[in-house]
Amino acid sequence: MVTLKDIAKKAGVSVMTVSRVVNGNQSKVSAKTAKRINKIIDELGYVPNYSARSLISKKTNIIAIILRKDSKPDNPYNARMLSGIIPFLQEKGYYSMVVGLDNFKEVSRHLKSWHAAGAIFLGLFEDDVLSIQDEHDIPLIFTDSYNNLDTITNVGIDDYKGGCLAAQHFISKGHTKVGLATYAIDHSPISKARFQGFTDTLKKHHIEINDEHIYNDHSPEHIVEKALKTDITGLFITADILALDVMEILKEKGHLVPDRMSIIGFDDLPYGKYSSPRLTTIQQDIDEKAKVACDLLLNNMDQKLPSKNYIIDVKLQIRDSVKDYSTV
Repeated sequence: MVTLKDIAKKAGVSVMTVSRVVNGNQSKVSAKTAKRINKIIDELGYVPNYSARSLISKKTNIIAIILRKDSKPDNPYNARMLSGIIPFLQEKGYYSMVVGLDNFKEVSRHLKSWHAAGAIFLGLFEDDVLSIQDEHDIPLIFTDSYNNLDTITNVGIDDYKGGCLAAQHFISKGHTKVGLATYAIDHSPISKARFQGFTDTLKKHHIEINDEHIYNDHSPEHIVEKALKTDITGLFITADILALDVMEILKEKGHLVPDRMSIIGFDDLPYGKYSSPRLTTIQQDIDEKAKVACDLLLNNMDQKLPSKNYIIDVKLQIRDSVKDYSTV
């Protein structure tokens, strides 16, 4: 069986240098040396035995990326986060294990069985955050987790500000009758913060939003059906995916956006740039969120750092889906 020592001897380098190349951590290895080592690895047919290594050391280079079971990896937001996290970790010599789980027991079992070196959580694990944190001594990074705990490290965005920006844009364009569509406002702190920012800003400008203009619904068909029965001129929809579905259904029914209904989304997913009309939205920097989560995880592997709640700013991305009534 070919060993790291065999490769190091033939390459004329240390075993540590070979190990870095094998594990993809080549920041301290020159490109020329790495190329030579990889050529020798191919010639000798060396295959790393990660399973045996983890059984001996009780450690792996595996980072668990944990989603809610009902949140699919191909969801555009999740896909964007994963496309930022996985290559970043791989470049640092780590391997990603992506899984959808529902509760603390499932999370704990998987982290232990994989001997995970750390974990990044995508989505809400509100009820289980403290239990997960107490059960494991590996670095754990949560994203979009709303809680008052000062013992966890979380990466989120200013959802409340996003709601404020949406309301301000409608107001600046002369809209006085607007509505809001969101997911599970009673159960999602994210949706609740966006809703609160939106409604608080409207109230500051003496604009009331009636209950009949708030659509707490996953169905774009229901949202369109209800909204068209009212005299509202605009809808703030707290997720781009839902906003784009609503726009498509409005179009199918012969109603133009923004002439009949103006739309503001949230997330700034790539699809919004190519919709017709192009979607005005609240932009969160998903790539930055993924990078910050990875940086915090790796930094906590080197040394135990104080927990922190890292909030990334948002901004308004103005495109074509809001009609201007201010000059009418």
